[in-house]
Amino acid sequence: MRDYKGIAGVLIIFLIGGIVGAIITQYVCSIKMEHMHPGGTMGGPGHMTDMIVKHITKDLGLDNEQKEKLRVIMDKMDKKMAIIHKQVFPQIKLIIEEADNSTMSILRADQKEVFKTFIERRNAFGPFN
Repeated sequence: MRDYKGIAGVLIIFLIGGIVGAIITQYVCSIKMEHMHPGGTMGGPGHMTDMIVKHITKDLGLDNEQKEKLRVIMDKMDKKMAIIHKQVFPQIKLIIEEADNSTMSILRADQKEVFKTFIERRNAFGPFN
């Protein structure tokens, strides 16, 4: 019987760690995404294409023609990824909300207030705003 309690304890700790890790990862990613929007420190989504093209051009020594063809490829990729993001994001949002609700259910009252503030800050800076 002791073995089952130990295994259950490890699984619970693993699950809580996974949830907290996912929440923190989402928060960090949302902050990084904020800086990619126009007016952010990175200058917008098109800026990412510029960075990729610049990096690959430098590493591979691309000529101007190759550089322009690469830019077209990166722009197409960016547009396709935006479409997929729009399709999948509602599902991701639901999963995050479920994780938030599950996390809330294991917290004490004082912790819930702090966690609510965390969610509000995350939503203000993330893709939920």
